[in-house]
Amino acid sequence: MTQPINFVQGETFHQEEGDSFEFKEITSKRPVNTILNHAEEYVLGFLNAQIEGYLYLGIDDSGIIQGVTLNRNDRDEISRSIPDKLRRTDPAIPHHYYDVNIHDVFNWERKRIEDLCIVQIHVVKTEDKKALGLYRTSGGSVYLKKGSTCMKLNSEEIAKEIERRTQVYLRKKADALDRRLEKEPNNRDLLSKRAEVATDMGDVDNMARFFRKLLELDPKSPKRRIECATAYQSIGDLEGALSILNEALKSNINDFSILNNKGLMLQELDRWDEALLFYQNLLKMKPDDYTIITQIGVILRHKCQYSESIKFLNYALSKNPNYRLAKYEKKKTYQAFKRGNTN
Repeated sequence: MTQPINFVQGETFHQEEGDSFEFKEITSKRPVNTILNHAEEYVLGFLNAQIEGYLYLGIDDSGIIQGVTLNRNDRDEISRSIPDKLRRTDPAIPHHYYDVNIHDVFNWERKRIEDLCIVQIHVVKTEDKKALGLYRTSGGSVYLKKGSTCMKLNSEEIAKEIERRTQVYLRKKADALDRRLEKEPNNRDLLSKRAEVATDMGDVDNMARFFRKLLELDPKSPKRRIECATAYQSIGDLEGALSILNEALKSNINDFSILNNKGLMLQELDRWDEALLFYQNLLKMKPDDYTIITQIGVILRHKCQYSESIKFLNYALSKNPNYRLAKYEKKKTYQAFKRGNTN
């Protein structure tokens, strides 16, 4: 809540600049525009820092109350234009995240000075999940309040701040799941979510630990094996992912979902000869499966066997003329063929 304050020109304000307080002296001949720009910069800065903050416009850096001259029309424009400007940020800032108050300024005799004001903007503390990627101005700039400054971040600093905020968010999520797992250690849904969070955090040890627990509870579940393999794939451990799929095939040798994932994994590992043989054997099991036929066409293109690739992709389209992936891969194959002939 905003506290009632008596602003007396020339006196020192009772707060000092820091993380939560910012002062700005306004000397511009167009004070409304200056106030609007400061409002956007500092509201974003406080929100991005996830701290409660106060911006006082009309107080200089040393804390001396100066005031800014605003007539009635100026005040109305400020009250109207600040919300309009903050609605154009990305994401838009909800109106209940801040409030704007315009205070009168008095002389040493405690008499109101006509048209002299202090503009106070109060920003609430929030941890809005939608803003994990940081609030940006309509022009794409990012500000962050730190100490007595409001920094404009460059692209590298933005990436680091997003990563920091994401890790903090994931750590809180992991801690909440850990507390629930203490009471329900064999809850498959909780274990799956915790493994997913560990994967997102890049916490390989815990990712492996929670997937091992899931596989102990569901040793024959193809779904669990694929979840585990996909997690290893996402952290770049393709060989580990392939090993998990091979292990799954020992007990689910004809499970097509596992087989298909293995084929895609072999391609990601650039093991094209092995992948081709794998899909050719798979095609014997399902001779009319246009998805398998398409993958064979893709592999043949990577082996620079363009004519054979086109034949298989056309064959896939004869099975399903509307299969978009086959159409897309056929186009890519023609382009690769043309490039090869011009080199």
